[in-house]
Amino acid sequence: MNVNRNFKDNLMGKKKVIFIVCFIFAVALIAAILHMVSGVGKDSAKNILYADKVSVITGNGSGTVNRFAGVVEAQDTLKISLSEGQKVKEIFVEKGQEVEPGTKLFEYDTEELAMTLEQGNLELEKIGNSISNLNSQIAALTTEKKNAPAGEQLSYTTQIQELQTNVKQEEYNYKVKELEVNRTKKSLESSTVTSTIAGIIQEINPDPSYDNYSGEKQAFMSILSTGKYRIKGKISEQNIGELQPGMAVTVRARNNQEEIWKGSVDVIDTEKPESSSQSEMYSGSDSSARATKYPFYVTLETSDGLMLGQHVYIEPGNGVNTEGLHLMTAYIVDTDGKEPYVWVANEKDRLEKRKVKLGAYDEEQDTWEITEGLKETDYIVWPDGECKEGAAVQKNENVQAGGMEEGE
Repeated sequence: MNVNRNFKDNLMGKKKVIFIVCFIFAVALIAAILHMVSGVGKDSAKNILYADKVSVITGNGSGTVNRFAGVVEAQDTLKISLSEGQKVKEIFVEKGQEVEPGTKLFEYDTEELAMTLEQGNLELEKIGNSISNLNSQIAALTTEKKNAPAGEQLSYTTQIQELQTNVKQEEYNYKVKELEVNRTKKSLESSTVTSTIAGIIQEINPDPSYDNYSGEKQAFMSILSTGKYRIKGKISEQNIGELQPGMAVTVRARNNQEEIWKGSVDVIDTEKPESSSQSEMYSGSDSSARATKYPFYVTLETSDGLMLGQHVYIEPGNGVNTEGLHLMTAYIVDTDGKEPYVWVANEKDRLEKRKVKLGAYDEEQDTWEITEGLKETDYIVWPDGECKEGAAVQKNENVQAGGMEEGE
């Protein structure tokens, strides 16, 4: 009985030892696995590379053209401001009306001007009489001085000098008033204002106010000259870096996008921002629809075929549609060597070298034609020191190049 009991006790003890050993081994194994997984995750998160679709990079994918809405306006604008203190009696034109040089625009109210002129003439006459009286006094005192005793000579001299000073002051007053009268006469003679250019009446402000941003007073009337045009567009503050003065752009007609004009960005007017008021959108973003926008202007090489007020698209670049696949030089490694290549994300989202065959080089665009080794559906990575065979890659599958920014 004692032998059996001892045997059972020994057996139970061995089982406990085996259980404890297995438990400790299992815990150690789980800890090791967790450490490995954690380490891999940290390493991959730290060294992850991002790949973009070739069609997006080259601008051949859907929605890949950066374009801005624009409108044709006159290259030059004639702004007419009212003369100080003058009122308009009658306006002969209306907004949108075409005018030619010599067309009557408006007429000043001359009734008040006539009264001002009459008052000015009276003041000139009064100043003239004052000068005559002063000169008469000087002549009389000069005569008296000749016969006056020596003790009174200084007194006469002082009086004469004071009167001569008064004459000079009155002569100055006469010249000032004479200028005012001549200006009034000129205003009366040109009470009817005519256009000096051929154009279209852009705006008429019967009560000109001051601009909220510049502080300048509005013109009473603005005329857009016809014949030579420029393009006005708008760009949001988020995307203002996409355009620069001097940058070449292509202008396309909205109704026929094969019809194009070449030009360059003349100026981006950041001093006069305009708040968005309509459903202006950029790449479907509601936030930019509410963003402040800045007007920019495009000077054209030629405006033949454009009409004032015509709506167009503005695209950065020369707008040349070249056939084949053209990739920026910066994406290609060893372009001068015998085996140029790019870094491509494979089907397992791992990085691999892909040899490519180069065609013609476009110096203006700094691109190479890829004749073999790469497709528009491939994803490639910007080459840098992190690029290594087998490195983890994340594809930017939801990225589109460019968009449409409505400005008009």
